[in-house]
Formats: sequence, C-alpha cells, structure tokens
Amino acid sequence: MVSLSKSFEEFFATENLQFYFIALIITLVISLFFHAIYFYRMLQEKKVTEQKIIAGTASAKFESLKNQIDPHFLFNSLNVLTSLIEESPEIAQRFTTSLSKIYRYVLEQKDKELVNLSEELEFAVTYMNLLKMRFEDSISYSIPQEIENPEAKVVPLSLQLLLENTVKHNIVSEAKPLYIKLYEEVGYLVVENNLQKKEVMQSRRGVGLKNIVD
Repeated sequence: MVSLSKSFEEFFATENLQFYFIALIITLVISLFFHAIYFYRMLQEKKVTEQKIIAGTASAKFESLKNQIDPHFLFNSLNVLTSLIEESPEIAQRFTTSLSKIYRYVLEQKDKELVNLSEELEFAVTYMNLLKMRFEDSISYSIPQEIENPEAKVVPLSLQLLLENTVKHNIVSEAKPLYIKLYEEVGYLVVENNLQKKEVMQSRRGVGLKNIVD
C-alpha cells in the first residue's frame, strides 16, 4: 500500500512555491477587479437613485409653488377689479380686457419651468399698466427696453410676484406715490422701490417671497 501523504516539510521542499505565489496574486487581482466593478456599479446605481429622488422632490416642490402662484395672481387681480367696478366702471371694463390677455399669458406659461426674461419683462409692462389703471399717477415704473443677456431666463410669474409685493406692502397714494424700477446688475435682475411700508403689513410675512426663494 502506497501512502500519498507527505509532511509539510517534504511538500515545500519538492514544490516550486513561486508558482503558487504568482497564481495567488493573479487570483487576488482578478477577484479585486470584479469586486471593484461590482461596487462601482452599485455606487453608480445608488447615485442615480438618489438623483432621481432629489429631482422628483424638487419637481414636486416646484409644481406646488407654481400652483400657489397662479391662484394668488388671479385672486389679487380680481380684488383690484372689484375695487375698480365701484370706483370707475369704464376703467374696470378696460381692466377686464387687459386682465384676460394677462391671464392668457399665465396659462401659456403654466407648464414651463423657465421663460425668457424678455417675455417676463413684456408681461411686467402689461401688469404695471393694469396697476396704473387703478392707481393712476400714484404709481410709476421704469423697465429696461433691452436686456444684456438675451438668453437669460427666470421662473414664470416670479417677476409679477415681486411687483405685486411692492404694491401690497407699501403705501400708494397721491401724497406718497410709489416708484418702481427694474434694472440689471451683474447678472441679476433687480426690482427696486421707495420704501413706505403699510402699518398693517409690517408684521406680516406672506408666501410670495418664500415662493421665489424656494
């Protein structure tokens, strides 16, 4: 009977250990390579999933904000119209015609994430003309005829919200006229007005500015 068993000393004495060492290194390298590919794919899938979640959350927030802006605009415009009907039916009729054109713009931009700044400025002119129908010489404004960057874009109706806030939070009267100025400055669009806060509005913080910041 032949014994196949060898002692460790005999085995290591007769075998070329370098061969086994090289085979071990090759096996480890191949194993690490496939593990690296696996973990890289897992990491990429995790990043994609995270980005989808972030994008989905941002999109949901943005849609929520737009849904707040549209009714806010209509509600305040109808309040203005109600006042004009009592004060001047003729102006109220012209206001209604202009309001229909403005709200058509609102509906056209409703599903857009961004619009050209030039379009928003044109809309701002129409909106300010509506306010002048109500306040007449108690309000004045200046809006740039041309913009430095024709590719500039803004969130739809964000400019309207800022203009609306100037009237909502400040006194507008013949004794204290409101001056609103729009201009560009270092890549930003600035809405500026003389500060004459309404007493009843000083302690209130509405959703308008928060919507724009978000």
